Amino acid sequence: MNPRVLIVCNALDDITRQQRGITTDSPAASRKIFMLCQALRLAGVRPCIISLGRGRAGGSKEFFPSVVRRIGGVPVYYAPFSRIPFLSELLSLLAPIGFIFRMRRQNPKAVIFYNRMAAYIPSLLVSSILGYRNVLDLEDGEVPSVGQKHARFLTRMVPRLFDRLCKEGALLACNALTEFTTARPVLSYYGTAVGEAASNRWQSECVTVLMGGTLCLDTGAELLIDSIRQLRHDALPWLVHLRFDVTGSGPSLAGLTALAAEPGYPKITVHGRTTDIQYREVLRLADVGLALKLNNGPLANTTFPSKVIEFAAAGLLVLTTDISDVCQVLGTNGALYLTRDEPQALIDLLKNIVMDRTMAQEYAKYGFLNVQALCSPESSGYTVANFIFGDIL
Repeated sequence: MNPRVLIVCNALDDITRQQRGITTDSPAASRKIFMLCQALRLAGVRPCIISLGRGRAGGSKEFFPSVVRRIGGVPVYYAPFSRIPFLSELLSLLAPIGFIFRMRRQNPKAVIFYNRMAAYIPSLLVSSILGYRNVLDLEDGEVPSVGQKHARFLTRMVPRLFDRLCKEGALLACNALTEFTTARPVLSYYGTAVGEAASNRWQSECVTVLMGGTLCLDTGAELLIDSIRQLRHDALPWLVHLRFDVTGSGPSLAGLTALAAEPGYPKITVHGRTTDIQYREVLRLADVGLALKLNNGPLANTTFPSKVIEFAAAGLLVLTTDISDVCQVLGTNGALYLTRDEPQALIDLLKNIVMDRTMAQEYAKYGFLNVQALCSPESSGYTVANFIFGDIL
């Protein structure tokens, strides 16, 4: 029988997110987890997601019972969620244990833990006692705590516990995270490239540039705001052929929304938080995808911008900062790279795209081919499956 793997995380589908009124989740993280499951299925592994299904505990008396859904053929067990502080945290600690025990009848062989979260510790201990293969999926390097003593203690002890008990190793978002964990062996897993290059891109009079995800200083949203303000001040003729779509939420959303209401070129449309269906439609109409986590920012080397995989797989030209393993994945000819966190540097690249669409399409084509070669569902699924189950597949 094909091996089963459990994934303990906080992934959310749109229906559950909307029913529970959750706005603090990470759509990119959820998509990466759901696509990993699809890739694992192609490799003959039977994945199952155990999700905390939680957001911020706001103090109201709302309670959401556990629910089981099937997303793309993958069973997803959502833990109950309460907005009452303490009860909310207690449910997140204990509910996944019940799911793990219930899944024993299906004889799972491994458990993947998405990041080193204190809420997963009881599940990690139970999984270890039951003899499952524990694997850490490390997406970010933790920032050392400077708060109270108990917070600093947890910051030190939680990673140590995960590293010690995840004896099958760690999936890493980028190579640099090797230094953030002692779990071995390690495998850099960048995500799964799902999509195809649409033939209708680059046909409009306007080049449409998409920026999505968390909108804040570190992800380059303020850099984009400053660049658009400078472009509107310059009012050059080529700007009528450039427009922006923005999805997502975060501290910079208000600034981008205000910018969208002002006159001038380039035009900008702010969609805010979208459903997966709405986002796919915005993605379908875009020509260029922006991934602007700052070169000199705190996220430059401790994570990988999964958006670049999504954009390239959909046939968009990726305009990205030269951080992490991005160039290694997309290739020097598979994206345009912003090497300085300055508005003028971004403006120069945008102008090159608008003025030379042939060049832009060539870069987009090579980016598409490069991610398909490295991150196709078939290749990534077999790579991860062999990493976890190499001796029993």
